[in-house]
Amino acid sequence: MANQLVINIQEEKVNVAILSDGVLQEIFSEEDESLSGNIYVGRIEKIIPGLNAAFVNIGGNRNGFLKLTDITKQYISEVTKSPVKEGIKILVQVKHDAIGTKGPQLTGKISLAGRFLVYFPLSKVRGVSKKVQEPKERVRLQELSRSLAKNDGVVIRTAAEFVPEEYVAEEFNQLKSEWRKVLQSFKRARKIKLLRREPTTVDYILRERLNKDIDEVHVNTREIYEKVKEVSKRLAKKPMIYFFEGDLFDKLCIYSQIGQLQERIIHLPSGGYIALDTTEAMTVFDVNSASFVSEKNHADLAYKTNVEAAYEIARQLRLRNIGGIVIVDFIDMPSKTYYDRLTKELQQAIRNDSAHIELIGFTKLGLLEMTRKRRSPSIDQLLFSGCPICKGTGRVVSPHIVVRRVINELSKIENISEYSSVKVILHQRLSGYTEKIKKSLSSTIVEKIRFSFEGSNPGDFSVVFTKKTS
Repeated sequence: MANQLVINIQEEKVNVAILSDGVLQEIFSEEDESLSGNIYVGRIEKIIPGLNAAFVNIGGNRNGFLKLTDITKQYISEVTKSPVKEGIKILVQVKHDAIGTKGPQLTGKISLAGRFLVYFPLSKVRGVSKKVQEPKERVRLQELSRSLAKNDGVVIRTAAEFVPEEYVAEEFNQLKSEWRKVLQSFKRARKIKLLRREPTTVDYILRERLNKDIDEVHVNTREIYEKVKEVSKRLAKKPMIYFFEGDLFDKLCIYSQIGQLQERIIHLPSGGYIALDTTEAMTVFDVNSASFVSEKNHADLAYKTNVEAAYEIARQLRLRNIGGIVIVDFIDMPSKTYYDRLTKELQQAIRNDSAHIELIGFTKLGLLEMTRKRRSPSIDQLLFSGCPICKGTGRVVSPHIVVRRVINELSKIENISEYSSVKVILHQRLSGYTEKIKKSLSSTIVEKIRFSFEGSNPGDFSVVFTKKTS
């Protein structure tokens, strides 16, 4: 299975995709305008004792939300030098971007991420990524983390696996130096401002996604080609790098796959399908076997469809960047053994997701519960907007209801003789109901009616009266 990282630059806009055997797995855009990871000088506008939280102004349209439990004794000692109260300046980092009507979520637990490690200047946490599973390598990296961080924290990332220690130590010293500059700038600052911005889209992708799982990198500018070559020198596994001119998303059929993100129904290879619905509170996947009937044993049929669905759902979570509560209604299976096997398959399917996923398990009704923590808005929020007609419900008023309203409205017309014509503007889908409308009205009104199908809303209509000229 070939994994490809595609960096496509068109009209100075950066778009990035990750493919697995040509199938889209993740997508990133420079237009996302993410604040996640940025560090600010903020001002505490209001403290809410009941929530043990504060609203902090960091200069955007909406105040950020800060849990006061994030403000530790070490933070106060090294940063603010005084207890938290309304009106004071405070050093915060954006933990999650603003979503919907909610402002960004902030934290006082500052972290600076590099390729090989994450540096925690206000913590003594130390560790190694759980994804590093080779025993000797884990021991080596654990010893390295202890030797690097004496009075601060560090977590060694998966990308450091089999990488020389001097590369990791060099990055640690660089991040530590950056922190000193941030802290000095904060102490001098007298107003709200940005102190440290997360890297550009390309730098972020090369740091977070160019790893041992990537086999090929496709780029369409020489500048990015050289940058990828330079970064690859420090990778334990070096990918093949290809330069192509033109729009790579078009050449690799990525645009058509992006278009499929609008679809509610996701078809599975063997004939089953998944129906996806998103509500304010959760995302629900409903798995159906549909025309898939190749297995004689119903249990095997259900299990096979469910396994296909598990891998596709894991892909959709990454691709659409779905967060929060996720419920999956798999096809019913006859015994706990099948459910245990399915859970193991799902755990395998989600292992490469960079977001934290917690599998809660199956309920008594057979519904799988899980949560996924994301740091930025979903693809639905970034690429699509709500329908102005149905207001996002996916439904419009029935034609029969609209026709009844039209008849009632026209029946109320008084002094019809004063008008030369009555224009009824309808949506095109109501073109087959004109005779029904006419049969319900008096002949004097019918004589004046003119129908037009220029309406934009299938659930509404309008009537335009033209008076007689003397």
